[in-house]
Amino acid sequence: MNREAPSATQADNRSPFYPNHLFVEAVAALAVFAATVLAAYMWQAPLEEMADPGDTTYVPRPEWYFLFYFQLLKYFEGSLVVVGTFFLPALTLTLLMLLPFLDTSTTTDIRKRPCVAALSLAGVVAVVALTALSVVEDESHADKIVLPPITGEQITAGREIFGKFCMLCHSIDGKGGFMAPDLTQIGARANRAYIERVIINPQIVSQTTIMSVIPLNEAERHEVSAFLSRKK
Repeated sequence: MNREAPSATQADNRSPFYPNHLFVEAVAALAVFAATVLAAYMWQAPLEEMADPGDTTYVPRPEWYFLFYFQLLKYFEGSLVVVGTFFLPALTLTLLMLLPFLDTSTTTDIRKRPCVAALSLAGVVAVVALTALSVVEDESHADKIVLPPITGEQITAGREIFGKFCMLCHSIDGKGGFMAPDLTQIGARANRAYIERVIINPQIVSQTTIMSVIPLNEAERHEVSAFLSRKK
């Protein structure tokens, strides 16, 4: 394969990778690492409570920068799950490792590197599209139940209903039963729409749950979900 010969100016501006370029990369990496440590110390990330294996109300979701992969895995079910969890990541990493050998052009003009530019653009578009799909699907699922705005009266009434029907099994703020998960911070783990769906059909949490359907009308259900959604 013929490669363009560097001009005299380009040859004069060249510097060896070691130690010149390697030193610059090391200093930049150290600066980023120091800034990350400083930010983590000054603005500590809010962590959730310790994991409770018995709590089946928790709805796990990855951070926003992993939503694209979370969405991608939805398309590989059953025997195809190995494609999304192993083969696609392995193929992506392999292509990245082979890229310097597949694209040997010395030019920095992106117009003269159409293959690399097209693949890079396709990757960015795919990540953005999958992330957007994940966000839209979560919002659409949450919007299946129309909920009225939360009021102070709802929260007060919901607390009373919860104490009457639910505290025999569930506990809140250290009070109540121990046969079911503690719901002290349920609002931080599940949105209001999900809480409503669990009240309507407890089996969406688990097919083997011992929780029965609570005899509540729509207004009472809204009051309980309003109360629980504020427990964070």
